[in-house]
Parts: sequence; structure tokens; C-alpha cells
Amino acid sequence: MRNFIVSGLALVALTAGTAQAQISEFRLGVVAHDLARNIEDGVQISGQIVFDSPDFLSPVWSPRPYLYGSFNSAGNTNLGAAGFLWTGNFSERWSVDGGFGVAYHDGVRDVSQLPPSDPDRIRLANSRALLGSRFLFHTQLGLDYAVTPSVAVGVYYEHFSNGQILGQGRNQGLDEIGARISWRFGR
Repeated sequence: MRNFIVSGLALVALTAGTAQAQISEFRLGVVAHDLARNIEDGVQISGQIVFDSPDFLSPVWSPRPYLYGSFNSAGNTNLGAAGFLWTGNFSERWSVDGGFGVAYHDGVRDVSQLPPSDPDRIRLANSRALLGSRFLFHTQLGLDYAVTPSVAVGVYYEHFSNGQILGQGRNQGLDEIGARISWRFGR
């Protein structure tokens, strides 16, 4: 499974890193963190670079590769992700997008290796999401409004989880919702 993840990340990096790759969009957001359980404190500050879709991805509806980072204001779980984003316009100003990728985090995986009465186990179990694996799936769904041809504002939902595929045991996952501003380049 780890080889699958590394291969997927390498594909995204190669797709985004080719000499012909152009940045299509830069997004900056503020995200309400850990909505489902509300265990972890703080908001997330997120940034996403979206690249033009390379021609060879046209058979799968031309997804755009992305790189994503999300940083917690309270020192809790930070995330980085890479994946693909499909975007559809349903009017001149409104667009919707959905994405799928693989993320890496610096949060807590599990506490089961600690004795039940260990103070660190109790503290972590009550204050941190137990994500079960360093690698997680990253899914996102967003709605954007183009204020000008080069600036858009939007809202989005994202979910991070190992899906019981990338890890065993804990899989509390993270659900987040945010607002963002996007700068679009030649889109």
C-alpha cells in the first residue's frame, strides 16, 4: 500500500512539475477544523496551488493537479496533500469542484501503545484526533463565485481519513469547512 501512495504522489508531482506545467490558480483559505468531533482546537490556514491539466489527463475529464497545505493555529494537526481537482462551471461566474488526493499529517496516529492510565494517553485521546496512519485520503468539494475574471471567493468542505485502507485501527478522520479566496491565472 505504501508503494501505491508513493507512486500516486510521484505521479502528481511529475504532472505538476513538468516544464510545461503552469499554475492555474492559487487559493488561500481559513478553515474550521475537526467539525465532526470538535476535539482539536484552532482554525486551519490553508493554501492550495492548482496547476493546468496536462493533455494526457483529458480521457479522465482533465483534472488539474494540486498541492495543498493546511496549518493549525493551535499547534495541532498540520496537513499536506497532493491530488487531482475536477472543476465544472455552471454559469459565467459560478463553478463547482471536487478533488481527491493523498495527504500526510504530523498529528497523532493512535494511543493504544500507551498504558491505559498513562497521562499522555488520556490527554491525547481527549484533545487530538487519532488518525491511524501518517497517510490519509483527502477529498474536497467546493463552490466558487468569480468576482472578477482573475479573483474568486468560495466555500469548501474537505475530509481527511485513512478509510481503513491506508492504516489499521484508529480512523477518526477530520472534517473541515472553510472560506477561500482564489487568484486565477489565464483560466
